[in-house]
Amino acid sequence: MKMTRFPLLAAALGLVLSAHTCQTKDGAQGDAKGQLEGKWVLAELNGKAASMSEGKEMPYLMIDSLAQQVNGFAGCNRMFGPMRVWGDSISFAHLAATRMYCVETQAMEDEFMKALNEARTYLLRDGEIVLRNNAVLMVLRKAQ
Repeated sequence: MKMTRFPLLAAALGLVLSAHTCQTKDGAQGDAKGQLEGKWVLAELNGKAASMSEGKEMPYLMIDSLAQQVNGFAGCNRMFGPMRVWGDSISFAHLAATRMYCVETQAMEDEFMKALNEARTYLLRDGEIVLRNNAVLMVLRKAQ
């Protein structure tokens, strides 16, 4: 009789865990993965407003949440690779990038890539993605 309870308990636990969805800032439940889709431009990095020299493109991410892939521009180089989203957790492990060196923008690119590597959670709020570890690492704004 005790053996029949274990499969029921495991099934119930699986149902509860699979029902978890990410919450937005206002507490609404939803399909957060679908809300991540599209182009996101860097707005803040390590607590400072992001800015580039005149004529230089701002770093951005293009997120394909269904394929769990990301590509974009880090300030000098194109970058691409897998991303993983589960609940409010996010990971950009194993990103690859082209290998040019740009004197004017290399510091920004290095910080951008480091922040992506360190991101562990995210929050969607008012057209922004906030990537966090223990603190806010970066804020990206949805491109129009």
